[in-house]
Amino acid sequence: MYLNSNKYLIFGAGFYGQKALEQYGSQNVDFFIDNDSNKIGTFCNGKEIITPARAAELAKESRYQVIIASLYAESMAAQLDELGVTEYTFFISPIHGMYETEELIVNPYLQTKEAESEKEWSDSQKIRFAREEVNKAVERLHRQQGLFNHIEIETINRCNGICSFCPVNRNDDPREKAVMSVELFKDIIGQLEEMQYSGRLTTFSNNEPLLDDRIIEFNKYAKEHLPKARIHMYTNGTLFTLDKFKELVEVLDELIIDNYNQELQLIKPVKEIVEYCEAHPELELNKKVTVVLRKPQEILTNRGGNAPNRKEFVEYPGDRCLLPYKQMIVRPTGQVSLCCNDALGKWTLGDLTKESILDVWYGTKFTKAREALYKGRQYCGDCRLCDTFSMG
Repeated sequence: MYLNSNKYLIFGAGFYGQKALEQYGSQNVDFFIDNDSNKIGTFCNGKEIITPARAAELAKESRYQVIIASLYAESMAAQLDELGVTEYTFFISPIHGMYETEELIVNPYLQTKEAESEKEWSDSQKIRFAREEVNKAVERLHRQQGLFNHIEIETINRCNGICSFCPVNRNDDPREKAVMSVELFKDIIGQLEEMQYSGRLTTFSNNEPLLDDRIIEFNKYAKEHLPKARIHMYTNGTLFTLDKFKELVEVLDELIIDNYNQELQLIKPVKEIVEYCEAHPELELNKKVTVVLRKPQEILTNRGGNAPNRKEFVEYPGDRCLLPYKQMIVRPTGQVSLCCNDALGKWTLGDLTKESILDVWYGTKFTKAREALYKGRQYCGDCRLCDTFSMG
C-alpha cells in the first residue's frame, strides 16, 4: 500500500531499478539504494546511490516509500525488516519470470564467464554473493512459514538430453521409468484450485516435458483451473514442431527453450521457432519466449553432490538453503522431493497419492528439513555438499 507521500527510494541500482525509475518518474525518486560498496556515493541516472542503513534513516525521518527493484527481492525485504523499515513494496514481484527480458535469444556466457574448472566455479564472486542473499532470505521466510510459491509437476521422469552436468541424462539415468496418471495430475491441480494458488507452476522438473504426449493438454487444464498462477516451462526444444510450439506458447505465460549446442548454434527445431517469432513481430512472442544458448558440456552446480561431471566438492556446513521454503517438487509417482536438485528422489518428504498438498508442506518431514537447513546444511545429509544457492 502506498503512502500519501509521492517520494520514493529505489532499492537496486541495476536494470530493474532503472526500469522502476522510469515508471515512478525521476522527479519522484530521490535516491537509489544498493549493497555494492563500489556504487555508494556514485550516481545512477542523476540519483545518488546510498547504503540501506542510510535509506532506513531517511525512510523513518521523511516517510519515503521504498521500492524493491531486483530479482533478489526476498533478501532485500529481509534486510529492510532488520533495519526497521516496514513501508516497502516490490517492483519485481517474488513471482517474477524466470527470464525478465524481451530479448528472444539470450547468451548467458556474455554476462557470466564459463567456469573452466571446478575450483573456478567454487571461488566465483557469483557463489559468494548468492550465499549471502540466500542466508538473508531464509531468515525472513523461516519466521513466516508461508506456502510455497513454486511447484514443479514432473509428469514423466525421462530426458533425451546428454548434458554432462545432469544426474538423469539419458546415458546415466538410474530411475525406474514413471508416468503420472491423469487422475493424479487433475487431483493436484484441483487442490491448488481450492487454495486459489497464484504462484509459479510448471509441468517440468528433472526431465524433458515434451516426451509426454499429453503435456499440452495438461497445461491447458492447469491454465483453465489456475487462472492466477504463472505457468512456465523449460524444454530443450528438440521435440518441437512449429505446430506444437504455437499450441503450447498460447497457453503458457513463459516458455524457456534451452538450446543445447557446444558451439552455441541454434538446433533445427529452435531455429524454425526463432524465424517464426521474428517473422511475426505483431504477436510479441519475445515477451514470453526466451531461447537460452547453453552448452551440454559445462561445469555448473553439483546438484547436491549428484552432478556426474563434478568431483571436487566444497562443503558449506553453516550455509542455509531457500528451496524448501519456496518449492514443492512432485515426481510422476506423486512422491514429493526435498528440492529440484534431488533428481534421484533420495529425500522423499511426502506422497500425494496418500496425503494432501498442505499436509505434506506443513507436515513433520518438511518442517524438520526446514529447521535443519535454517541451522545449516551440515544438519541435512548431503545438503552440506550442495553448492546450489538459488533464490527459488
